[in-house]
Amino acid sequence: MPPFRCKMATPNGRIVENTLISDSKATLKERLEKDGNFVLEIKKIKGSATLIKKARGNIRLKEKELYSFNLEFSVLLRAGLSVVSALDAIIGKDDKSDLNELLKVIRIDIAHGESLSNAFANYSHIFSNFYIANLKAGEKSGDVPLVLTRYIDYLKRVAAIRQKVISASIYPLILLTASVFVLAFLLIFVVPSITGTFAGTGATLPHITQMLLDISHFIKGNFLWFFFLVAISSFGALYYRKTPRGNMAIDRAFLSVPFLGTLYINYSTSKLSRTLATILSGGVTLIDSLKIACGILDNRYLQNKIEDILKNLKEGEGFSESMKKTGVFPDLAVRMIAAGENSGALEQILNDVADFYEGDVETKLSILTSAIEPALMIIMGLAIGFIVMAMYMPIFQMAGTIG
Repeated sequence: MPPFRCKMATPNGRIVENTLISDSKATLKERLEKDGNFVLEIKKIKGSATLIKKARGNIRLKEKELYSFNLEFSVLLRAGLSVVSALDAIIGKDDKSDLNELLKVIRIDIAHGESLSNAFANYSHIFSNFYIANLKAGEKSGDVPLVLTRYIDYLKRVAAIRQKVISASIYPLILLTASVFVLAFLLIFVVPSITGTFAGTGATLPHITQMLLDISHFIKGNFLWFFFLVAISSFGALYYRKTPRGNMAIDRAFLSVPFLGTLYINYSTSKLSRTLATILSGGVTLIDSLKIACGILDNRYLQNKIEDILKNLKEGEGFSESMKKTGVFPDLAVRMIAAGENSGALEQILNDVADFYEGDVETKLSILTSAIEPALMIIMGLAIGFIVMAMYMPIFQMAGTIG
């Protein structure tokens, strides 16, 4: 049955617009008038098949869009609107975004009798299992707005810590890139033009100057080969990364890097704890919560450890005991979770673990950025100082000869 956009006056005098499903305009009009409505306009939604096809395609939603939608959706539901009416209000803004087009299709699914969670689950390639699990928990508890509010709070917290990680990474990366380009420019263009003048006189250059000139000539003469080697190495690393074995090996090796590996484990611990606490608050079992939370980790080695925990839980072991066996997660986090299991307050303890490690990650990031800046400055100063000294040594040598 095709969808129709209907504009009508209700028996209480309100003008409303709804998307409804019917065999034909005549059947729909008859049905609406039988309910006491005065039909003003009925339009068949064109391209509904195209909408469904597009929704089942490769639509990628921005986190900001999902956040805004859920915030508005929860407010409308809390105000007493039904799910269909709330979706109609959001769709009626004439927004041409992919999300709005997708909501039109979901609206049609719900009008056919699908539950809210199942309607979104039909597009699980777009919406995460975590989000769908929250909707199911809301339906189970009978309080979808509360669950959506918790989900919004989760998005804000995760986005905040992710933004701190990105911000802390960008500045050192920019500084390192600028340093490499400055040194490359000096070695390829500046050094040959200055030291070449002295070399042309036939005079014997100081060892430090000759070494710098040799380095400059090597880089300049093999620049294209060097660029080609870097490109091939990068392509090979990316290809290896896409293989299951390579992905596991690289992720495991990264966790072994001093300081950075610990920082990433703490970040993953906070993210995992926050996700588990959010899902558990909706009444989902611990095993199902872990299955969903496993997907939010970006490290395949850590995902493998979560799968090991799941196996142990199914065999009857405790959560904290299974975490300790992995040998990956911080001891403090394991002890806190053990205390939560024993006291029956696992959800609250998981939130506390997330808060603690979010603060720890923020502190370590501040230390890292504070240490990288002076370290790069010292390295750059030494490198440029070496170049300047090597270029001026022939001048000092000539001045000594003349004297």
